[in-house]
Amino acid sequence: MSLEDLGNIGEFVGAIAVVVSLIYLGLQIRQNTAALRTASRQDIVSGYRAHGRLFIEPGTSRAYTDGLYRYPDMPFDERNVFGNLLGDHAVFFQSVFALREAGTLEDEIYQAYLDWFSSHLATPGGTAWWAQIRSVLTPRRMVEAVDARLARGGLLDLREVPLWQLDDTDSRRPEV
Repeated sequence: MSLEDLGNIGEFVGAIAVVVSLIYLGLQIRQNTAALRTASRQDIVSGYRAHGRLFIEPGTSRAYTDGLYRYPDMPFDERNVFGNLLGDHAVFFQSVFALREAGTLEDEIYQAYLDWFSSHLATPGGTAWWAQIRSVLTPRRMVEAVDARLARGGLLDLREVPLWQLDDTDSRRPEV
């Protein structure tokens, strides 16, 4: 066997090693992407659960629900609770938006949270709050995405969901 033959064999073995390395790298990238997406979903679920726990107190739930109907025409304490809870929801959605922009969150999950957040803003109180606060939120692309979703319509009317309806015992219950 000549040196040229040995050189050709070496190049062939080297080429195979490069192909195997590329396949291995591709698999590693795929696994890493899957792990990032799983972590993103877990972060979102944790954030949403933390937000949901804020509603456990009956007074907080009532103030928020009342705000969906009447913000800003409500007592200071309730207006403050509503504004802060909806602000917390907005910050939560900002993280959902950022994960989608980073490519670690599937569009289907992003769309579900966009619809849910926008449904809160589509209520009379949510619309008034959004008009007051949208100009200070960042990133602008997130605000534009929410505005576009609101403009498309067809969102869930939270006032028709029993969870967001004030009961008949509340004398301040707004007309739907």
